[in-house]
Amino acid sequence: MRFSKFIALVCPDGKDPAVKYEESLEQIQLADEMGFYGIWTSENHFSSKAALPGFKGEIGITPRPLLFGMKIIDSTRQIRVGTAVRNIVFSNPILVAEEALVFDLLSKGRLDLGVGSGYRPWEFKGFRIPREEAKERFLESLEILDRGMRGETFSFKGKYYDIPEVSLVPKPYYTKPRPQIYLATGDPEQIQLAAQKDYGVMSFSTSSKDHLVNLYQTYCKIAGPLGYSTSKDRFPVTRQIYIHRDPKVVQEYAERNLPYYQAALGDFKACPPLEELKKLYIIGTPEACIQQLQQLRDEMECTHVILWFNFGWLTHQEVMDQMTLFRDEVMPHFAREKEAVC
Repeated sequence: MRFSKFIALVCPDGKDPAVKYEESLEQIQLADEMGFYGIWTSENHFSSKAALPGFKGEIGITPRPLLFGMKIIDSTRQIRVGTAVRNIVFSNPILVAEEALVFDLLSKGRLDLGVGSGYRPWEFKGFRIPREEAKERFLESLEILDRGMRGETFSFKGKYYDIPEVSLVPKPYYTKPRPQIYLATGDPEQIQLAAQKDYGVMSFSTSSKDHLVNLYQTYCKIAGPLGYSTSKDRFPVTRQIYIHRDPKVVQEYAERNLPYYQAALGDFKACPPLEELKKLYIIGTPEACIQQLQQLRDEMECTHVILWFNFGWLTHQEVMDQMTLFRDEVMPHFAREKEAVC
């Protein structure tokens, strides 16, 4: 099983943003040393306080994730950098494509470009973009992004963009025909689009097993006949994780963590009951986490899990302790399984 790490630079009140970036980089360096496949960084804009007055701090302080990504590349050996997600509704897609091409060149092909259309109302308000335009803007931007990153001469005329004949530089260097694209979506229509265009798909951490299975089946029915890969590695499952040797500490975490689920949902609906919420986590002792990961593998044929260790505004030391425990007591189990298959 392939493991990646999602990281949101949540910055509680009183936290120095520079320190938060340093701590996050230390966690990423540990993930690289652990042999994690990728690191996925969020994109956030403006203050969250106006919309979420109950949250004492900022949900995220990464308005330009690939700027941070270059620091990650310079500080690690092999881990890939993914965006979860790069919002292509709020940025000119030509500029996003150029940013990705430069990153592909300088990182020697270590980019997985996850893209989406956003959902936080204060971000749309800040950019003066009506939320009802998000879908149309996203589809136009995605086509421009895809064509632009291929290094070919192209033009585009749509409702929101009118681009004359251009050819972007630098050309795709390490990843051809273009850097890899992932759609962050649970929408069946966009799943079909991803399959038609040979994109990977990033699931939401709140997606149920049945929903993900249905989406993957839809994807395979389209991508397979077109000759595109249907590898589950390109269809990672995202899950919050909390691991501790003491079951009482796990329960305390789950009870304390419940309010933060609203921020993960994005639409700020009422939280589900605690026991239902726990079913969406990888949560428990090392033995329990192994069992839950095995269930993902066996019931969904999951081969790639993106783990969110710092969900719920944990301290840096709590995250590092979790990752170390995961490395020592969970990862060896799956390494032994891989060796047995080989």
